[in-house]
Amino acid sequence: MTESVLNDLLRRVTESGLLEDAQIDEDSVIGAAHLEAAGVEVEVDLDPELDDEDTPDLDAIMAGLKDILTVSEDRWRAIVEEVASDIEDALDDGELDADVDLRTDLEAIGVGVFADAIIVVFAGETSFPDALVHVQLTPDLEVEDIEIIGDDDEDDDEDED
Repeated sequence: MTESVLNDLLRRVTESGLLEDAQIDEDSVIGAAHLEAAGVEVEVDLDPELDDEDTPDLDAIMAGLKDILTVSEDRWRAIVEEVASDIEDALDDGELDADVDLRTDLEAIGVGVFADAIIVVFAGETSFPDALVHVQLTPDLEVEDIEIIGDDDEDDDEDED
């Protein structure tokens, strides 16, 4: 069943035209896409969670992919503003260079789409040169959780209440 689910997801994403160079990679479908609102190319990982789901909801995965790739510029700015504010509030003075504006430093580099969530991965070249910021969004594109994940595998969790 695993192979047929992945082949179906690959067929759907290929027919949709949302991903370039779509291919199966282990238990997911990967490719590249343009995140219009951010003006960047991102790596995309569509994960049907085959280990956890008997019947993965491919319709929800495709809807999540379309929604994040076509998010409005206003909604995208609101997401980035919320992420930046939450990180700034969570960090102690001195942990973030005062001259760095996270709103312009954070750049989306990847998107993971699940049936019930979307993860946007941001790189902060100046603010977090050795870490990535993982932002979990609900299917309605509301910020649910933020994690700063460093190269040394130490996680700094910042939960959205």
